[in-house]
Amino acid sequence: MQEMPLQTKDCHKCGKSYSYRNSANMIVFCPHCHHSDIVCCDFGFGPVTPCSIDLGDKRIAILDTEEADRQIRYRLVSEEYGIDRYLESSYMEAIGEAGRIMSDKIDGI
Repeated sequence: MQEMPLQTKDCHKCGKSYSYRNSANMIVFCPHCHHSDIVCCDFGFGPVTPCSIDLGDKRIAILDTEEADRQIRYRLVSEEYGIDRYLESSYMEAIGEAGRIMSDKIDGI
């Protein structure tokens, strides 16, 4: 994924300011309170992947697709948290599943 310039916003939950990189498909967690503050998927104009999953401006995971046996599977990969797995869900539900998995990891659950 191409790196985009940093943008700044205030978290909806804690109100603290943080930087992030805008992209068409992304989940951004606030680096202060770990709230899933931004979820953006440009599904109206194409696929929902690849989807960057960031903690502020730090990339912590990628959700992408792979095709095997004429079936599309969604794969979540995070070197930082030791994750490399296929998700049970597909399309928009996969975005939610990936967000829940990463939220648990960020919070140490």
